[in-house]
Amino acid sequence: MYMAKKRISGATHYYLRQSFDEGGRLKSRDLFYLGLDPRDYLVYPDDGPAFYFHEDIYDGLSEIGVPPENEELERVFFPFLDPETQRVIEGFSHQGKTRKDWEALREKVDRAERTRFHMFDKRRMHYLRFVEMDQSRIGKAPKKIYRDLLDKSRDEIEQYFMEKENILKPREKKTYPYVIFNVAGHFKSIISRKFPQVLDQEAVDGCFLEEVCRLNADEDFWADIGLQDWLNDYLVRYVCWFFDSEFGESRYMEDMIWEWMARRQRYRPPAPQKRMNDEEAVSIMGLANQSVAAMTVKQLTRQYWHMAQTYHPDKGGDHEDFIKLNRAFEQLLRRLKSGSGSRGRYR
Repeated sequence: MYMAKKRISGATHYYLRQSFDEGGRLKSRDLFYLGLDPRDYLVYPDDGPAFYFHEDIYDGLSEIGVPPENEELERVFFPFLDPETQRVIEGFSHQGKTRKDWEALREKVDRAERTRFHMFDKRRMHYLRFVEMDQSRIGKAPKKIYRDLLDKSRDEIEQYFMEKENILKPREKKTYPYVIFNVAGHFKSIISRKFPQVLDQEAVDGCFLEEVCRLNADEDFWADIGLQDWLNDYLVRYVCWFFDSEFGESRYMEDMIWEWMARRQRYRPPAPQKRMNDEEAVSIMGLANQSVAAMTVKQLTRQYWHMAQTYHPDKGGDHEDFIKLNRAFEQLLRRLKSGSGSRGRYR
């Protein structure tokens, strides 16, 4: 049994649902409509932590042949319980697992090791667990992290992820869909797995929509729910997040720059190049002297990666021009670092 949410005419409606086996395939069904607020079915007789469920739930479940169990209902309704009641229940649950609990957990982990999970579910779980953009090593992740997906219909799995995704921060609302739909797989550059900001955004948008349409048409994936002639409701939020958000700030490129500079400092070429003057460096970076004077290191770094999309050989640029761009960036960065003030201004 699980709690399901559905948006209807701008309002969130709640349902008690159940995953069940039919011919070896897990499906879902509605058990009881809870309206707009499940708390309406919680009764606190003395304004204390004690509570019970409204008799309508017991009657409704009994009528369809589903014996109501307080422990299961308590688990499903837990997020809607009074905070003090939640605290009391958690206090009992933290008293320690029994031997039976540990055996059940081990059995679940063993089954997870033997079960084949859909790659889309694995990407979602992997990101929510490890917050990694680069999932090239996802095959090495322990399969026990997917154990919560066992014995769930497609509908229940989607409801599960809807709740888990509440931990996402606003800056992840574009990155998360980019990762779970494996948009980076459409690009050859390794940068695509860490820094999608430097890619052609129109190409990124097109690849994202292509992957969304592919999943929307995957009959095996939607086996419980069935295919639709329109975008499945469970995919709509990802499309909205992706196009309504911007990629968050990433330190990946900044770290690469410092690593690259550290290698250059260790390397001593036999014939040092002629030092580039400030005017030439400013011009190559596509800036004006006045703008450089008010820049921070972060802003200069962002301008460098903007220019790199033109100069980089992988983007059709000239190799020598790209080297000059790196020298110009290094020159201006050195001046910023030696500038006065806590923000490292250029002088």
